[in-house]
Amino acid sequence: MIFANNKTPIEKCIISFSHNKYSSRKEADTLSLAKAEREIAAGKNGISHLILRAEDDAIDRLKFLFLIRGIPIMCYALGNLLNSSLREIVVVGSDEVKKVMGRFLDIVGTCGKTIRFVHEDAQHLNLVHTMNLGRELLSPSPDELVLFQPGDLPFLYDLEKVLHSPDNKKHNLVLWLNSRQTMFPDFAKNQDSEFVKRNYHYRSLSDDEGSLLDLKEPNLYPINFAMMDSDIIDHLHSSRKDGQIIHAGFQTALQKPLRLLNVLPYAIDHLLTFRTKVNRIRPGDRYHFGMSRKNFHKGISRLLNTPLTTTLHDDPAFVSDVDALEDWEDFESLTHHAEKIHGPEGLETIHPFGKSLARFREEGMPQLKTEIPMYQDFPSYLNAIYETLKMGYVPFGRGNQYISPNANLKEAEFAYRWYKHKCAQLKQTLENQQAF
Repeated sequence: MIFANNKTPIEKCIISFSHNKYSSRKEADTLSLAKAEREIAAGKNGISHLILRAEDDAIDRLKFLFLIRGIPIMCYALGNLLNSSLREIVVVGSDEVKKVMGRFLDIVGTCGKTIRFVHEDAQHLNLVHTMNLGRELLSPSPDELVLFQPGDLPFLYDLEKVLHSPDNKKHNLVLWLNSRQTMFPDFAKNQDSEFVKRNYHYRSLSDDEGSLLDLKEPNLYPINFAMMDSDIIDHLHSSRKDGQIIHAGFQTALQKPLRLLNVLPYAIDHLLTFRTKVNRIRPGDRYHFGMSRKNFHKGISRLLNTPLTTTLHDDPAFVSDVDALEDWEDFESLTHHAEKIHGPEGLETIHPFGKSLARFREEGMPQLKTEIPMYQDFPSYLNAIYETLKMGYVPFGRGNQYISPNANLKEAEFAYRWYKHKCAQLKQTLENQQAF
């Protein structure tokens, strides 16, 4: 097996503001509605009316361009990178993404980063091609991890723990798994404290095998491109949703039959013992895939022929991507709540780049509203999507006021308090570092 001895910290990043398109709006809406209806019928914790692109859209329904409190989602995500210790950033996206990025950087600056743009390939919108577009501009060395991140994580601003993680040294792929118990330790006692609602399809035994963790797939990947088969990454990423990653594992194993022999001891141990251990902790639990972390690390590392590890973080921002209308509402409600309490300074109380984001809203968005069709009347545009996807209400009322019935839920209060505390911590840490 290949070994790792990587440079740390991570200094380069590819951020993707691109994803696939369906052949027609009718097909995309049918898929979105069907998924939401299945989740509702099954009584799932997280209901998702997905935001999907289509080839025949008059306005490209690109989720990264959606506005949260009048600011594009992509600007939050890009601001997180600007506010980090990264040195080089490659942005992958559309013409409109490039236009927004240019205006954003003209106003807030680059914070000393080298930032380059590469246009998405409309004929090849898959993950591997997107990664390779960015990789060509970054030219990483064989002993260097690159952070790959989709651009729909607007409040994932605590990146230093990823960039400086000790795991980066000895592993060529680090999966930052989302664990319900570590992010929301009180959810069983207080459902409102789980302010990001998601469905957790995977299970893992804790290291001492005394407790069971509910897991969701990672949203960002520190990866050594030189030591990973890109087709495997595409398999794992594209199949990771809704618990389908086990099928990707089988497909990978069939492609690498000699490696499968090395995995058999871990697979056999899993088949003989895992379900029994789960039933001892949580009888009758239903899940799509589960494994002890120890077995998973050893087995998947041998399957991929490179050292891999997982990290279980405690940060809800890592799981809080914007895939669906419900996700957009979470952040719109959060930012409205902050401004209701703090006025114009509300955003900077919950986001460390908030002051610059608010400045961009005032100085940059008026021009972009004349150049990008989605922004000419975003409230009406979004209301129409809500009606098409049969949400039963619209988020904006007269005067473009945010009137969602979910705006005043307790989850928004919990989210506000969590991000306010997190933001204050990071600002204090930065002040202490500058003092030295």
